[in-house]
Amino acid sequence: MMAHSPELLRQSAPLRNYLVAGSTLTGRQRELLILRTAHLIGSEYEWSHHVVRGQAAGLTPEEIERVKEGARAAGWNMTEKALLRLADEMRAAQEITTSTAAQLHEDMGPAALIDAIFTVGFYLTLGTILKSFNVPIDETT
Repeated sequence: MMAHSPELLRQSAPLRNYLVAGSTLTGRQRELLILRTAHLIGSEYEWSHHVVRGQAAGLTPEEIERVKEGARAAGWNMTEKALLRLADEMRAAQEITTSTAAQLHEDMGPAALIDAIFTVGFYLTLGTILKSFNVPIDETT
C-alpha cells in the first residue's frame, strides 16, 4: 500500500527502522506502546503483527491480553503504567500530561521519552492509514 507513494515509503523507512530497532526503548517498552496504540485505534493489522513481536520481546500472552485494559490492569510496574498512559493520552488529547511526562523522564530519561512519543505518533498514523485502506491482516502472521 505504501508502495503507491515510493518517495514517502523511502523517506519514512529510516524512521520506522529506528523506532523498531534503534531507539532507546527496550523491546518490551516499544511493543507495549505499539500494542496499546493498535488496540486504542482498532488496528487489527498492527495488533496481529505486534502480538508476535511482543512475545519475542518478552511479553507473555497474559500481559499482551492485559494491554487492552491499559494502565489500570494489575501487574504493570510504574514505568509500564506510564507508557500505557502515554498512548492513551496521545490518542485522546494529542498530548501527554505533565505527570506522565515527569514519570517517564525520571524512569527512562529524555531520549526515551521522546522515542516513546514518536513511537505512538508513528503507529497512530500508520494504523489510521491501514484502517482507511482496509489493509487485510497477513495470513502468515
